[in-house]
Amino acid sequence: MSEDVATILGEFNEDYGWFLRGREELLCKYVNRWVAIRKKTILDFDDDLTALLERLRTKGLKPEELLIEFLSREPVEAML
Repeated sequence: MSEDVATILGEFNEDYGWFLRGREELLCKYVNRWVAIRKKTILDFDDDLTALLERLRTKGLKPEELLIEFLSREPVEAML
């Protein structure tokens, strides 16, 4: 594994832990919204995932290198 990939994965894991620990607090502010997180910071958010991704790219960010989560009080079902 290259150093860049290992660094990105390490940051992703840290961000995911931060997200899980602060989920309840984040829900108060970002309920039913998509949030983009990097280095334990909310970079941007939107109701619409496509709009969020476009805005992130416009800012020169790579969505595939960010943690992007939907915050909902309702359980989210996913089809795999």
